[in-house]
Formats: sequence, C-alpha cells, structure tokens
Amino acid sequence: MLKVIITESQYKKLLERGSNSVAMDLDIYTQPMQTDTDNGNIDVIDASEEIINSLEELISMFKGGKKTRPEFKNKIYQGLDNIKSAYSEIKYEE
Repeated sequence: MLKVIITESQYKKLLERGSNSVAMDLDIYTQPMQTDTDNGNIDVIDASEEIINSLEELISMFKGGKKTRPEFKNKIYQGLDNIKSAYSEIKYEE
C-alpha cells in the first residue's frame, strides 16, 4: 500500500474540497517527480559513448591481429592523455 505524507494544512484543504477532489489532489502528490538530469551534458554523453564504441572496435581489431603504424599508436596515447586530463578536471572540479 502506498503511503503519502502531507502536512496538516494540506490535509485540511483536501477535506474542505470534498471527496472527489481529494482523490485527484492525492493523485498529484503520489505521482513520481520528473527531474531533468540533462544539465546540458547530452552532447558530452553522446561523444563519450561514441568514444567508447570506437575504442571497443579498435580493441576488437587489435585482438584480431590488426597491426597499426607508430603514428596512429601515438594518436591513441595522446587521446588517452586528453581523456585522463578531462576526467581528473571534471571529477575533482568544485
């Protein structure tokens, strides 16, 4: 059974309105709250998922025997350094 906590003044207002509106008002109080978790980061989330997908594909290719040139390895190492730096700055940002 669902329990709803309301203040005494809210309870009195509900009783004053009558039984039909009480059910409707209680329904408002029991609905789950919709909170926006975007925080303006949807594009960063998409980019992060794209990075993960690309890295998973690269890992699969390398495990499958794909060879790569040293300049491409350096790009991966630079990318790792950039991601680690961004991660640290975001994680420990105040």
